[in-house]
Amino acid sequence: MEQVKKETSFSKEKVLAFIARHGAIIGICCVLIAFQIIEPRFMRIDNILGVLNSSSLLIVMTFGMTMVMAVRGIDLSIAQVADAAGVVAAMLILSGKNFIVAILGAMLFGLLVGIINAVLISYLGVPAIIGTLGMMFIVRSVELTLTDGAQPKILFTLPTERVKNFFFIGQESVGPISILILLTILIIVAMYFAKERSTFGRHMDALCGNVRASLLAGINVRKVFAATFIISSLLAALAGVMLVSRSGNAVPRGVETYLTDCFVAVYIGTLVSARNKFNIIGSAIGALFVGFISNFITLMGMGIAYKNIFNGVFIILAVALGVLKSKVNS
Repeated sequence: MEQVKKETSFSKEKVLAFIARHGAIIGICCVLIAFQIIEPRFMRIDNILGVLNSSSLLIVMTFGMTMVMAVRGIDLSIAQVADAAGVVAAMLILSGKNFIVAILGAMLFGLLVGIINAVLISYLGVPAIIGTLGMMFIVRSVELTLTDGAQPKILFTLPTERVKNFFFIGQESVGPISILILLTILIIVAMYFAKERSTFGRHMDALCGNVRASLLAGINVRKVFAATFIISSLLAALAGVMLVSRSGNAVPRGVETYLTDCFVAVYIGTLVSARNKFNIIGSAIGALFVGFISNFITLMGMGIAYKNIFNGVFIILAVALGVLKSKVNS
C-alpha cells in the first residue's frame, strides 16, 4: 500500500515537473492549433508573414521592457516614447528634412527620455513605477501639444521622392521577407548577445538575483540599472520609427495599447526559461504569440475587449505557471 502511494506521489511529481518545464510551449501550440481549427485562414503563409511583419514593432518594444524588468524595474513610458518618437520623425519629414535626420531626431528623443528616466530612478532614487509613470504623462502632454491636440501627421500623401527612403524600412522587402522582419532579426541577435552572452548581461542577472551581493562583488549597480532604462527608451523610439515607416502616418496615442502587450509578452517569455528568467528569445516568442492572438481576433471580427480578455487570461496563466515552476524547481 505504501509503495502504491509512493508511486502515485512520484507520478504526480513527474507530471507537475513536465507541466512546469514544457507547459508554456505546449499551451502556446494548443492555442494556435485551436485558432487554426476555428479560422482556416489563420495558418496561411501570407497571414503568417503578415503577423511576423506587424509583430516586429512589438518584439522591439518588448526587448526594452525585458531589459528593465530583468533588473527588477519597470518602464511605463515605453509605449508613449514609441508613440512620440514616431511623431517626431513624421514632423521632421513633413518639415522637409531627409530620412536620416528624421530617424536620428526620433532616436535622440528616445535617448533624452531614457537618460532622464535613468537619472531619476538610478541616481535620485525615484521608484521606477512612479518615475516612468510621470514621464509617460509628460511625453503624452508634449506630444499632444506638438500635434495640436492629437492631429495625425500624414506622410503617404507626400511626393514619392520625399518619403521613399523613409518608407523603405517599413514597406519594402527582399523577396517575400520584409525589411522590417530582417531588421527585427538583426535586433534579436544583437539583443541576445547583449543580454545573454555579455558581461553586462551577467551583471543584470546578478542584480536580479541579489542587489547587495552585486554591490559587494564590485558591480556598478546604478550604472547597470540606468543603462537598462536608456536601452528601453532607445528601442521604443526605434519601434516608433518602424511603425510610422510601415503605416505612412503618425497617429498620436496610437501605440498606447502596446504597453499591455509588452507585459504579456515578457511574462510569457519567462516561462520559456528553465528558471523563470527574463530572456530575449522567450520575449520574442511571447511577442509573436501576442501578435498571433491579435491577428486571430482581427480575422474573427472581434473588438478590443476580447483582446484585453485574452491578455488578462494569459498574464494570470503565465504567473501561475511561473509559481508552479518555482515550486517544482525548489
